[in-house]
Amino acid sequence: MPLLRSPASDLNFTLALALIAVTMVNVFGVSAIGLKHRAAVFFNFSSPLQFLVGLLELLSEFARIISFTFRLFGNVFAGEVLLAIMALLVPYLVPLPFMFLEVFVGFIQAFIFGMLTLVFVALAVTPHESGEASH
Repeated sequence: MPLLRSPASDLNFTLALALIAVTMVNVFGVSAIGLKHRAAVFFNFSSPLQFLVGLLELLSEFARIISFTFRLFGNVFAGEVLLAIMALLVPYLVPLPFMFLEVFVGFIQAFIFGMLTLVFVALAVTPHESGEASH
């Protein structure tokens, strides 16, 4: 067991990050457009089709949590496995480039996580049009 491990190589940590991100997206959405309009995205009883769309939106919120969790966990954990295997095969200088690569991958993963959260916040704070577009 390595002394210094990335916290994101634990599934509980990435799940907590995903839950915080998705919760805050909804908090920002409620504070920007109001609880009534934000809830109307998920629970719209104006027509059967709008109700099904709302259920799909609700399902997509849970899919975002799962996607965030496993995307971050999978990439970081795979990098740690790669580093462990390289360190066991050739213990001295060969793993060094892979360590730098994993630091770069960590920055990329943090950027992707942040940008996806930002996109979801932008979608949540934008009021949805209810009704048909007028021509």
